[in-house]
Amino acid sequence: MKELIIKTSTPSMTSAEIAALVGSRHDSVKRTIERLVKSGVITSPPLVEKPTAGRPVAVYVFSGEEGKRDTYVVVAQLSPEFTGLLVDRWQELENAAKEPPLPRTYKEALLHLVAQVEENERLTEQNEALDEALSIARPKAILMDRLAGTSEQLYGINEAGRILGTSGAVMASCMDMVGNVFAKRKYSTTPRQFVKQFIDREYGRNVTSTSGGHIQAKFTFKGLCYVALHLVKRGIITVDTIPYRPCRDSVEAAMAMKKSAA
Repeated sequence: MKELIIKTSTPSMTSAEIAALVGSRHDSVKRTIERLVKSGVITSPPLVEKPTAGRPVAVYVFSGEEGKRDTYVVVAQLSPEFTGLLVDRWQELENAAKEPPLPRTYKEALLHLVAQVEENERLTEQNEALDEALSIARPKAILMDRLAGTSEQLYGINEAGRILGTSGAVMASCMDMVGNVFAKRKYSTTPRQFVKQFIDREYGRNVTSTSGGHIQAKFTFKGLCYVALHLVKRGIITVDTIPYRPCRDSVEAAMAMKKSAA
C-alpha cells in the first residue's frame, strides 16, 4: 500500500499514512481521530486537502511533539499491536528530515557517533514518556470509542442479561433496586418500560414491536455498560466474566478512569 506523506521542514504524519500503517480504512481512522478530539483525549490536528489522481483527499496532519504523541493515542485506539511500527516510522521521518552529511574525517565520524548515541538516549526517554501518556489516555479513549461506535445497537432485557453473564430477570431485579430505570407496572405480566430520566440519559429506548405492536424496553450500549457497572458493584457478576467483549472493555476502562481520579 502506497504511503501518503506531506513533506515539510518538520516531520509530519497524515491520517492516510496511519491508515496504511495499521491496515484500516482512511475514513475509519478519521472518525476515530474526530471522536478522540471531541472527547478531549487529543488536540485537533489541521485538516488539509491532498491532491490525488482523482478527487482531492482531506487528511489530518500531525506534526511536532504534541502531534507525535497524539498519533500514539490514535494507533493505540485502532490497533495497539502496531505501536512499534509507529515508533519506527517516526524515527524514519525524523532521520530523513535531518539527513546529516557523511563524516569526512575520523574526528567527524567520532563526533557523529557520539551525537547518535545521545539521540538514541533521547528517543528512549521520549518513548518511555509516551508510554506513560498512553497508559493514562487509552482507557478514556477506549470508553469513548466504544460508546460512540456502538451507539445504534439496542439490546432487549433478556439479551442484555445474557451478554452480561446473568439473566434478564436477575438484571431487571437489580435495576429495580437501583431505581429510576423501569416504570412501575400494575401487573407483572406487563412488558417493562423505561422511565423518562433513563431515556434522557441515553441509556435506553422504549421501542414499539413490529410484530405484536407492544412497547419493549431496549438498552443502548451506554445503558448496557451502566447496568454492567451496577451488577459488578453489587457482586452479581465480575468484569472478567462479562462475555460481551466491547462491554467488558468499556467497563474496565470506566473503572480504571474512576480509580485514577480517586
